[in-house]
Amino acid sequence: MSSHLARPDAAASAAPAPRLHGHLPVLDGVRGLAVLLVVFFHTTHLSDQSVAGKATWWLAGAGWTGVDLFFVLSGFLITGILWEAKGQTYYFRNFYARRVLRIFPLYYAALAVSFLVLPSLAGRLNLDERITTDGAVWYLLYLSNFYQLWVDTTHPILGVVWSLAIEEQFYIVWPFLIAAVSYKGAIRLCLGTIALAVAVRVGLTLAGASEESTYVVTFCRVDSLALGALLSLALRHPEGKGLAAFPWMRWAPWLALPVVAAMIALPMGPAFKTVVRTGGYTAVGILYTVLVYRVVAAKPGSVLHRVFSNRVLLTYGKYSYAIYLVHSPLDAILRRTVLKTPLQQVAGSDFPMQLVFYVVAAVLSWGLALVSWNLFEKHFLKLKDYFPYSERPAPAPVPVSSTGSSGAAS
Repeated sequence: MSSHLARPDAAASAAPAPRLHGHLPVLDGVRGLAVLLVVFFHTTHLSDQSVAGKATWWLAGAGWTGVDLFFVLSGFLITGILWEAKGQTYYFRNFYARRVLRIFPLYYAALAVSFLVLPSLAGRLNLDERITTDGAVWYLLYLSNFYQLWVDTTHPILGVVWSLAIEEQFYIVWPFLIAAVSYKGAIRLCLGTIALAVAVRVGLTLAGASEESTYVVTFCRVDSLALGALLSLALRHPEGKGLAAFPWMRWAPWLALPVVAAMIALPMGPAFKTVVRTGGYTAVGILYTVLVYRVVAAKPGSVLHRVFSNRVLLTYGKYSYAIYLVHSPLDAILRRTVLKTPLQQVAGSDFPMQLVFYVVAAVLSWGLALVSWNLFEKHFLKLKDYFPYSERPAPAPVPVSSTGSSGAAS
């Protein structure tokens, strides 16, 4: 997606051809970064106004973009899977069966705990009185993002699942669209989806709609998913040209950078919020799409490959789904029990206790996710073997760039 990688030159054509099927561990590292960004965002409760405190708040404030990285990665992986399975006998059945086995068991277990267990413990754990069964049907139907908009508040425990609702809605529709179009049609579909998201957000902003509407409504956030999908399709060019067939992609990051720079430079206020809710989400999605491409194309042993192959990111990436679901209720419990907020002062600052909070939240989230994986999730995942994506040999690898290496979509 960057200028020298998108240039259709002879070097790119002769580049090593990375594989785009199978499991690519380095993308677990990308997933690990995404979930750590979100956890960092939600577990920051600092009041320290020192340089370190302000810097921490500034960095934590960018943690919300971890959701956009998840969206880009989901669009990239799911579209690759669908495109390679297109036309096969059990295209729809196998895709939906595998998605159900991966997503539903843990999601509905989290709903059961949130709606059936925690309300009775709310008083004992000093939790928010809003932990009730209100809106349970919306969550059961993966419509929590619209419910959140309707009630104009977030659930104190399930506030993060609006993004899972958007992804599930995407999974329901996208396979039919991919099955119905040609390669060129799929590229136009991605570009049209991106344009639609921007247009809807701009329209809602001009109409005076709430900030929440442009944050959680599916049509407003689907551009990041489509950006990942666009990258996945570009790397699967039918003539093996890869990104060299799309020289216009080189300009996308340069268009995104000024928007992101404005988001960084502007103080929190109306101007900042207008930039974010109109072009900001798309700009962030573009830069994360570049990141995914760079990681996929990175040579083993390169700095980028080593960064996203480190044990911490790989571990958090492997268990990211459970961590995403448990970190919010865990944060709520910690804030009201052992590590209470406002955080305790140490030598006139709560920064040391904030560091303790980060460590405890990260370790406990990982620990609960590890238990979930071994006692629950992996047993459902074994059933995915009955629903293979492909009935035919994997397609031949396609060239990516002169810096290309092996890649995969799981």
